[in-house]
Amino acid sequence: MSLANSQKAGLHAMVRSQISELGANPHLRVALFVDDRNRVLASTRLELIGKPLEEAWPLFAQPPYTERSQQAQKDWTGSVDLSEDRGQMVGCYPVFLDGDASPRRVGLLFLQHDLTSLKATSRHEAERTVVKTSVLFLFLALAMGSLFHVVLGRRLQKLADDVRNQMGVTPSAQSEHPKTDALGNLGLAIDELAAEIGRNRQRLEENEERFQTLIERSPDAIVVHREGQLVFINPAGVSMLGYERAEELQGRSMDALIPSSEEEETLTGVPANATAASEVEWLHRSGRKVLGEVVAFPLVFDGKPAVVSIVRDVTERKAVQTRLQAADRMVSLGTLAAGVAHEINNPLSFMLSNLRFIDDELRTLMEEGQSLSGERGKEVWEALQETLVGGNRVNDIVRDLKTFARSNEERQGQVNVHAVLDLCANIARSELRHRARLVKDYGTIPLVLANESRLGQVFLNLIVNAAQAIPEGSDVKTNEVRITTTQDAQGWAVVAVKDSGVGIPPENLARLFDPFFTTKPAGVGTGLGLSICHGIIVALGGRITVESEPGKGSTFRVFLPPAGGGAPNPVGEPPTVPSSGASGKQREVS
Repeated sequence: MSLANSQKAGLHAMVRSQISELGANPHLRVALFVDDRNRVLASTRLELIGKPLEEAWPLFAQPPYTERSQQAQKDWTGSVDLSEDRGQMVGCYPVFLDGDASPRRVGLLFLQHDLTSLKATSRHEAERTVVKTSVLFLFLALAMGSLFHVVLGRRLQKLADDVRNQMGVTPSAQSEHPKTDALGNLGLAIDELAAEIGRNRQRLEENEERFQTLIERSPDAIVVHREGQLVFINPAGVSMLGYERAEELQGRSMDALIPSSEEEETLTGVPANATAASEVEWLHRSGRKVLGEVVAFPLVFDGKPAVVSIVRDVTERKAVQTRLQAADRMVSLGTLAAGVAHEINNPLSFMLSNLRFIDDELRTLMEEGQSLSGERGKEVWEALQETLVGGNRVNDIVRDLKTFARSNEERQGQVNVHAVLDLCANIARSELRHRARLVKDYGTIPLVLANESRLGQVFLNLIVNAAQAIPEGSDVKTNEVRITTTQDAQGWAVVAVKDSGVGIPPENLARLFDPFFTTKPAGVGTGLGLSICHGIIVALGGRITVESEPGKGSTFRVFLPPAGGGAPNPVGEPPTVPSSGASGKQREVS
């Protein structure tokens, strides 16, 4: 036998032997060794030997494997391909058919590996399979040349790296596998990918379940709308609007649910990081209005941009707040009742005294038949003038009380802050009289958009608190309550009420605006006054601050935004309020 035939016979025998061994591998679907005419010389399936490749295993006779085989015969390079579903791996390797120097006949070795069954087995079995396959590849590589081994190893390693890169993880066990075990690395990478996908799917399902539970059990209404149409509403929202099923509301226009177009705009033009709550009136099925505190923000819902609104029904809370504010005003009036009665009693006393004097004088003149002239007529006229002054004083007090106590809470307009301050100072005069001097230091400030009664409630509370911070019976000459008005750099009106009283301990400052917190003795105040004042000012878009030092008094400042287009408040009091001093100067009120 010639040397060429010996080489050929020896190589063929080696390949047949290895293919015979591969037949025992349960994960290898088929191994085919074909000559340069695509006729099967050896196979793990004996029935395929001698048949043409296209008849024996049509898959290898179709693109892209036809191109792979042609490239392998031409360039002496092997190839490994992974199917689209990553369940099959196909290898194609060139093999010399004889020992002739030129031209050399090149056959092909085809391997089709089932990765699905490989991954389904235990890790121990997979490692044994990988080792066996690696040994086979090494043996074939030694037989067919180092180039074949290098090409296959690089391609498998690159495939494993690509899988891990898609997962975004670093292989934790790579050091346990030698670099030559490329197929083992590939199997490990595929296992890691499958495990990661499983964990992600489980986490996603758990998150979806928690989110669904949160949405359904939320006590707040959750409404998702897109382009003016409601696309989702949770059970709390269905109940809030008086319906029974969400299907009754889905697809409804937001115009039908929110009567005010301005309020609807607040729910559509929201920035991405919106967190501030706004109050929006919603239309109940019965026709009544439901006041909701709404936080709205954009999100992607069902793959499309939308807006989600989280709505808390505050209708009852607002009603309670309104009643509390009214009750607090009445409490304030009750606190001042004795002083107000004294304020009314004084002018009434001299009015009645003057009227009795006038009555006596007129009776005497009528009995004597004399005319009302001379000194006696002058005295009667002066008594009448004093009576008119007293009557006007009583009328002013009653008018101030009516202004303070009226209940048109929701009506707002441009308010003269100085007029409201003067009104409150008049009502609180009896509380101040025996404690301190009242000093007004008015500057030029803008009109504010507010409700006169509510604003008066705030200022009266601050003035009375300032007076009560000074012990009764203190030296009036050395103690004062000072009211100052200024305009800050932003154009806001700033009202400061400062007292020279006992001050507030530092540990109480943080709780000063909490409901029911009070440092006054039992029976004096409810602890709601400053809390309600804070709520009123915040609702007007302003803020209230306090500074205090024990033994040196306290200063409360109220900041109010200006009314749009409003003229500034006059420095002095308007004609309807009794004057207390010159305009633009510091004035002391007795």
